[in-house]
Parts: sequence; structure tokens; C-alpha cells
Amino acid sequence: MSNRLSSITLRNERDVVQARQRAREIAALLGFDNQEQIRLATATSEMARNAYRYARGGKVSFDVEIGRTQVLEITVSDTGPGIDNLTEIFEGRYHSATGMGLGIVGTKRLMDTFAITSSPGGTVVKMGKDLPFAAPALTHARLKDVNDKINSKTPESPYEEIDRQNRELLNTLQELRARQEELALLNRELEDTNRGVVALYAELDERADYLRRASDLKTSFLSNISHEFRTPLNSIMSLARILLDRLDGDLTGDQETQVGFILESAKTLSEMVNDLLDLAKVEAGKVRIRVKTFEVMELFSALKGMLKPLLADNSSVDLVFSEGANLPPMRTDEGKVSQILRNFISNAIKFTPQGEIKICAELRGSGSVLFEVTDTGIGIPAEHLETVFQEFSQIENPLQERYRGTGLGLPLCRKMALLLGGKVWVKSELGRGSSFFVELPIVYKGEADVAGSREEMPAPEFSRPTVLLIAPEAQTFSLIDPAFKTSEFQLIHVESLERAETWLQRHQPRAVVLDIEGLGNPGWDFLRFFPKPEDTSEQIPVIAVTAPRDSNQALDSGAALGISKPLEARSLLQDVRRVTRQEKPKKLLLVDDNDLSLYILRELLDRPWLSLMEAHNGQEALDMIDREQPDAVILDLVMPGMGGFEVLQKLRDQEQTRHLPVIVYTSKMLTGEEKKRLTDLAAGLIAKSEVTTSLSPQSLLSSLARMDIAGPEGK
Repeated sequence: MSNRLSSITLRNERDVVQARQRAREIAALLGFDNQEQIRLATATSEMARNAYRYARGGKVSFDVEIGRTQVLEITVSDTGPGIDNLTEIFEGRYHSATGMGLGIVGTKRLMDTFAITSSPGGTVVKMGKDLPFAAPALTHARLKDVNDKINSKTPESPYEEIDRQNRELLNTLQELRARQEELALLNRELEDTNRGVVALYAELDERADYLRRASDLKTSFLSNISHEFRTPLNSIMSLARILLDRLDGDLTGDQETQVGFILESAKTLSEMVNDLLDLAKVEAGKVRIRVKTFEVMELFSALKGMLKPLLADNSSVDLVFSEGANLPPMRTDEGKVSQILRNFISNAIKFTPQGEIKICAELRGSGSVLFEVTDTGIGIPAEHLETVFQEFSQIENPLQERYRGTGLGLPLCRKMALLLGGKVWVKSELGRGSSFFVELPIVYKGEADVAGSREEMPAPEFSRPTVLLIAPEAQTFSLIDPAFKTSEFQLIHVESLERAETWLQRHQPRAVVLDIEGLGNPGWDFLRFFPKPEDTSEQIPVIAVTAPRDSNQALDSGAALGISKPLEARSLLQDVRRVTRQEKPKKLLLVDDNDLSLYILRELLDRPWLSLMEAHNGQEALDMIDREQPDAVILDLVMPGMGGFEVLQKLRDQEQTRHLPVIVYTSKMLTGEEKKRLTDLAAGLIAKSEVTTSLSPQSLLSSLARMDIAGPEGK
């Protein structure tokens, strides 16, 4: 819903100045920072001055949209003769002696949205700027407060406004000079340390390769030696049982004791071999997850039968199973869950001389089940709580003489839990017992089969937030997925609303794209009654794809944004970032005639918050800068045709690119005069001894951070 904040009629130059002042006042009251206030004031002033100069008058109005998307809208209208050359102006082909056109193009770059319509009856310019995410929500009460403050404000004189503009310009020049000095210092430090960094990276790569080979050899050794041990161990245990069963004659008392020791030792060694083999499989990624649906109560019943023999030697310990209420069926690898709990319980039995061992399970809000095994045993010292999860580690205690373990059970439990998408931890107090915990998802995240269905159900990655696309046509997904594959989001596609509801019961996306135009009336019903996850208080934003005439209906039904077909992948990605409040990727232009150098830069700067573009010569770079308007440029100096110095000079000669940040990335040995010239023209300098020499990613990101385009890693 749009609300009018203020309007000004343009009758003379004083009104143009007042329009600039009013834009700044409104921007400050709405929570824009100082830089955005200047941009809004400048854009308003440019369009108001055009209206007064070419139409001898007009009107400036300020409105604010306070719906799901909060936007400051500025409209400048006049009744003049109109503008005949709009297409040429926006394409950069129109040149006017009065400078008309430059203000329009420059203003468009300052705003988030910009639209201009012109006819012989007049011109209307509509500009929009999204309110800052950090600003408080603009409610009706706050809107009234803003209106009251605007109406009570006394307009400043034109001389005060000019004085303010001069101060802003002076501050900007001082900040620019400070940045140039910082960059010059950084460049000198980079020149001194670059060789050492390159050598360090080479040494680290060599060390990492050595460690990978050592890890592979260890895994191969464990796997092979475990298999080789099994045959003789099985033979030893079989022979010991033959002797104990007196199949070849009677044994003396001492002989029976000795053979019993042999059998127990062989069993212990066999357990170690089995644990080693399991550990080797997990590390080699060769463990197969066998997913099935099972009840926790059934799992506990099976564990009771398996563990009963272990209590035969220790009748002073009670084993208590307590299942939580309303536990849903789990769909994961039952064998591995059972193995983890068996390890926990068998350890508790070994180190609990008397008392109770309690096994319980409860439902967690995050869609997982927490298993807890608590004993009243000897406990673990606080300094060894992590040691027990290290391979072959055992804590010395009086019971260790009686129960010798392998030191592999708990490390194996932790790795199996991670494999199932869960985690393991322990709490303990010396002399008062221990509690071992394992939290596992109800549904294994890598699950490919839905219960009762053989169709594939896509699973999200652990590393990226998901965007759920609900569209009946597979072609829609294939058109937009390539753009999402290189972004910070993972795009998940389901074809029907039924599968979408099943998927949403198991996972929580960051946003949903709903193709209502393809789904019809059921799509509208789904939007109106969109399920809200129980474990989050924040609504998942829905982008509704509808016919153009239905966009407002989609917003009224709960959509965060309404868009129309045909879908354009990059535009949709920007929409997702907007509704999820993700930072827009900054455009970075790489200019170099050497393909290898471009490849190295691409690898170093491959970040979701950077949108990389490439140009292979100076003229191509200038054309791309004019067309794409990048946020910064990394420029090589030595190129055929138009060189880097000429490109820099042309950029600084044009008003719209005069302050465009440029980092020079070159292997050229610079003279003192060239370095001085670059200090005036470029925002930074990074030397490369050869085109094929790679730099540290952090070096480039740190340089970009000083220009506020590096993203989280550079800041």
C-alpha cells in the first residue's frame, strides 16, 4: 500500500533546492545511512532540475510502500514537450550540448528501480529505493511520526544547501585520499611478502599431498590387515572351542583355564579387527547406508535380548529402557543406530560396578531423535571427555585390568553418527557416572526412497541453504538451475504439491518458488494455507509465478513477491536474494588478454557474493563497463591495442566512471613515474612476477574489502 509523505511544486530554482533537501530529510527519517541519503538527494535534484530547466516547472512527490516490500518511491512529473531520444540516451549514443541525458543515466545507477515515460504532453520519472534491512519496520504509527517531523521541518536556504554539498564533497575527497594511502601501504607490504606467500602455499600443498597419501595408506593397511587377521583368529577360536568341548579327549583343570584364556584373547582381538575394518570402511567412504523404517520401541526390544548375556557376570546392575512418548517411526540405517547404542551400553556395563543403566529416547524440535545412555558408574575425568573419542585411547582406571577394550568403539560411534547426519557427545562426573548422547535425524538426509513410493525425493546439501521450486514442468527447472548451481543456494525441484508437502515435512528451505500459473487453482490454495514449520517463528518467503494480472492477488494471498513468465534465471536468483535478505552479488570485471591469468583470477575470486565478468582487451572492457556497470575492475596494464593506462585515463575522464574502483594486477616492472601515475588513477596495485603465478585469495579479497566489495571473507 502506497502512502504519500510529501510533495513539492517546482516553480523556481529555490523549489529545486527544497526538493533536494526534502529527499535528504525523508531518507534520514526512514533509516538510510549518510551515503544513501546523499544518493537519494542527488537523484531527486537531478530529475527536479531537468523538469524545471526543460519544462519550466513540474512536481516532485515522495511516497512509501509499506507492504511486504518497503520502498521509498520518488516521482518527478512535468507537462513539458517530452524527451524524444530516450532510447539513444540509455544506450549512450545521445550527446547534448547542455548535458541532457547524462543526469538521467547517472540517476538510474543511483536507484534500485527507475522508470521514465515521456510524450509531447509531459514526462514522468518514477524512482525507487528499497528501505534498509536494518531499519525498523515502517508501521502506520511510525509513518505518522515521520509525517509530523517532515511537516514541522523549516526549509533551509539555498546557501545552506550549497554549503552542505561542499562539506560532503570535502569529506568524500578526504576519505578517498585516506584509502589511497592505505592501499599504497598495502601494495608495498604485498610486494615484500608475495614471494614468501607463494613459497608457503607450495610447501602447504606438498604437505597436504603427503598427508593424503599417508591417510590412504593407513586406510588401505587397516583394511588389508583386518581381512588377513580374520582367518587365523577364526581358526584359533574354533580350535579352542573343540578343546573346551572335549571332542579329542579330556583336559586337566589347568589346561581348561589356559584354553579359556586363549579363547577370550582371540575374541578380544577379533573385536578389534572388526572395529578396525568398520573404521577403515568409514574413512574410505565405502560404508553402505541401508535405509529402512523402524520403531524405536522395536529397536529397544532387540537390544534387550542382545545385551542380556553381558549382565550375567554383573547381577548388581539394572538395565532400564525408557521410550519417549509419541516417537515417530525413524527412517535411517537401523543396524548402525543399533551398533552405536550397543557400544554405549556395553561400555556402561563394563564400567558400572553397581547401580543402574538407563537408555531413553526423546523427540527433538529439529526433526531428530535424541538417544541417551546414562550410568551410575565410575565416570570420566573432565580433561578426558574428548580423549575417549580418539582412536586407541583408553583411560586408566581400576576396572581397566578386568575389561580391556580396543579404544576404537567410541571413535567408530562418532563417525557413524556423522555418516547418518547426527552427532555424538558425552557428559560425565568422576565417581558419579556418565551420559552418552547421540542425536540422529528422523529421516536420513541422503534418503532417496520415500516411504510408500519409489520416486526419488531430492535431498538438500548440508553446506548450502535450499530453495524449493514447485513446478509441474521439468523444463522450468532445467532453465534456471545452472544459475543456482554457482550461487550460494541449492535449487530443489518437485513436480507436484503432494511431493512438496512431503518434502517440507522433512526439510526447511530458505525460500519457495511456486509456479501457480502451471499448477492452477490448487496452487492458489497451497499459497493461502502454506505450511509453517513448527521449529521456526519466521515465515518462509514464497515467490509466486503468476500471470501478470494476478501479481497483486498473489501478494494478498501471502506471497512475498509476485513474478511472471518467462522466468529468467539471473533475475530469479536476485529475487530470491531480495526476499531472503541476502546481499546482492557485486559485479567484478576482470580485464586481461592472457587466458591463464583470467583463469587464475577466477579461481582465486570464486565466491557466491561476487559476480565475475571478463574482457580480453581495453576496448572490450570499456564497452562492458558502459553496458554492465560493474562495482569494481581488476585490470592488466600490458594488452594489445588499448593498454591499461589508456583504459584508466578514459575511465577517469568520464563522469559516470570517474570513481569506479580499479585494481591494477600486472607483471610489468613499473618506473617511478608510472607508479606515481597509477597512484592518481587506480585504487590499488598488485604485482605478479609472472602471469601464471597464483596469489593468495586472501590478498585479493583484502584489497577488494577496502573497496567494500569483498564479502564476508575479506572483511
